[in-house]
Amino acid sequence: TGARSRRFFGSGLVTAVGPAHLRQRRMLQPVFHHAVIGNFAAIITECAAEMIGHWRDGAIVDVHEEMLAVSQRTTARALLGEEADRVVERFRAAVTTRRRYQEYLLGSALPFADSLPTSARRDYARAHREIDEIVANGVAWRRTATAPGGDLLSLLVHARYDDGSGMSDEQISDEVRTLSLAGYETVAEALSWSWYLLAGAEDSESAVWAEVDGVATVEGGIGIPELARLPWCRMVLAESMRLYPPTWLFVRVAQTDDVLPSGVFIAAGSKIYLSQWVMHRNPRHFPDPNRFDPRRFAPEAIASRPRFTYLPFGAGRRLCIGEE
Repeated sequence: TGARSRRFFGSGLVTAVGPAHLRQRRMLQPVFHHAVIGNFAAIITECAAEMIGHWRDGAIVDVHEEMLAVSQRTTARALLGEEADRVVERFRAAVTTRRRYQEYLLGSALPFADSLPTSARRDYARAHREIDEIVANGVAWRRTATAPGGDLLSLLVHARYDDGSGMSDEQISDEVRTLSLAGYETVAEALSWSWYLLAGAEDSESAVWAEVDGVATVEGGIGIPELARLPWCRMVLAESMRLYPPTWLFVRVAQTDDVLPSGVFIAAGSKIYLSQWVMHRNPRHFPDPNRFDPRRFAPEAIASRPRFTYLPFGAGRRLCIGEE
């Protein structure tokens, strides 16, 4: 529900509607420009190297948990920048507790699970306070700076609306809530399914390694400039998100009476459910839809399909701001 979404994410971009959403998106758009995100390439590389450094030949690895951990670590470091490691780890632990509580609520058969005085709810409340405290302290000292630093929290503090005003501490906290959960969990899901699919597709797996080996350097690893030389990797990820979209369903509410192109009448206030899982498996646009085939996302293949046949990040005015 909208109330539950606001409870978890506050009144940030995800839950804002109408003019408020448009104003917030315009203000945040520069923060998510690909040139800005490129500044975090070193963090991504470091976190990936740390993860792989703990792996040993012959060991059994829970890939999903590893992808959650590395994505969360990357997001936390990008958000908090030069905060002390102990602060980053406190933040990560609190975010993990919050994610587990949300999973508990979504998986509970009880209609009022979020009202029961359980230990999970108490842990969630403590984690919520922990996140708020870390963000509030971080915002306070970043407001004393004359220019933004290199971390996302600093960029949020110094972001400005068209009238020159900035976000309140509460608004910044709400946006951090979204980034600290939705910003890493969906990435982890996409990566996990990609590894799963590659494990069963030897040709595609070999093509990935060959492409990466041809680009990577011992000194610098892979950064933003090298991404343009990794088309097969991009195609693999796109095909993975076609088959297993991290967000597999979204809802839109009709603001006025309307008629769909099919002729179906939609009354104002009606909820319309759109499932990427279903749309991405339409054999009209994706022949043999259950087969993993990254070639579906070669430039010529993309150009041959209608625009909205593939939308893992949503579409229209509410397209995910973190797509790039």
